[in-house]
Amino acid sequence: LQVTGGNAPYTYNWGDSQPTTQDRNNLSAGLYSVIVTDINGCSKTISVEITQPTAIILSSTQVNILCNGASTGSIDLIVNGGVAPYTYDWGLNQPITQDRTNLQAGVYTVVVTDANGCSSNKTITITQPTPIILTFSQINVSCFNGINGSINLEVSGGVAPYTYNWNNGLFSTQDISGLTSGIYSVIVTDGNGCTNSDCAIIDFFV
Repeated sequence: LQVTGGNAPYTYNWGDSQPTTQDRNNLSAGLYSVIVTDINGCSKTISVEITQPTAIILSSTQVNILCNGASTGSIDLIVNGGVAPYTYDWGLNQPITQDRTNLQAGVYTVVVTDANGCSSNKTITITQPTPIILTFSQINVSCFNGINGSINLEVSGGVAPYTYNWNNGLFSTQDISGLTSGIYSVIVTDGNGCTNSDCAIIDFFV
């Protein structure tokens, strides 16, 4: 606080239970008023407002993994408040960009620091479906050149609904019957376009 005029020395009244010094420090944001009185009892009041930036607010949108084990996730990080420019710390040996792409499933934490050294952090979880798992149970043909074999297919994981492609288009149902002996391969595609394949062997019943 700079004081001119009047007759020194001056006294300073910043309010009840406040310091009586000329200058103030370690102040939070707010309005501060001081009454300065000189040795003759003449006084003047001045008010000073201490301002602050808005808080750093972090939000995000994300793209989760469509197929188990892929690296197709992404994070679009949105920063509001504070004072630009910002820096981004995603952890040791990680990129320092605002947004992230080509991510595997996992937990990602970023610390955003503004030009004043103020920081905020956010944690984002990229998810993925469980793997598509195929399980067969079968009935073998009972006679040579028989056509009474069948395969019951159980599918778990991935994202329903599923489609089924047996022997390059021979069947399109989950379970198949009226089979002769042989090898039957199936490609199962889930609702996200993810696939898994396997094969079952129909043999003579013994």
